[in-house]
Amino acid sequence: MPRWARGWPEALKARAARYALQRWLGPFLEEPLRLEQLGLDLRGGTGTLRELRLRAAAVDELLAGAGAPLELREGGVGAVTVTVPWAALGTEPVRLRLSHLRLVLRPRQPGASGPGSPPPGGSQQGREPPPEPPPLEGLEALALTIDTVLRRLQVLLEDAELRVELPPQ
Repeated sequence: MPRWARGWPEALKARAARYALQRWLGPFLEEPLRLEQLGLDLRGGTGTLRELRLRAAAVDELLAGAGAPLELREGGVGAVTVTVPWAALGTEPVRLRLSHLRLVLRPRQPGASGPGSPPPGGSQQGREPPPEPPPLEGLEALALTIDTVLRRLQVLLEDAELRVELPPQ
């Protein structure tokens, strides 16, 4: 575990991790992260997020930007577990395990708009993204540390279901 986190109470560690994760993942989630969804063991180097519903329009925007031929209609993840090898960060990768990944995709139609793609005008069907929680003191340094750690990732998909819905002929 990093030296900066040793003196923090567990509740503060959980809130700091939730803040940082909400900062990076929040735009891609239907609902703001709740502390109940977060399992954290900084000393052991693991963290788990449970029951995440993906915001299809935000994820689809990334897919479209990458030139993906499919668009996301809906999706969710049962659990995301990150394992950080604190003692060997420079030599061992950070491991990311996604369990129970469920994605519903369809072929992208040029110029078409639908539930999985942002509507014209850029608004998300009249919904504003959830507001970002106010920063807590010292969290910017934590956010930068987590960003550095997550640059080296090894990803494992476990029990993934990808469904492609084809348009009627």
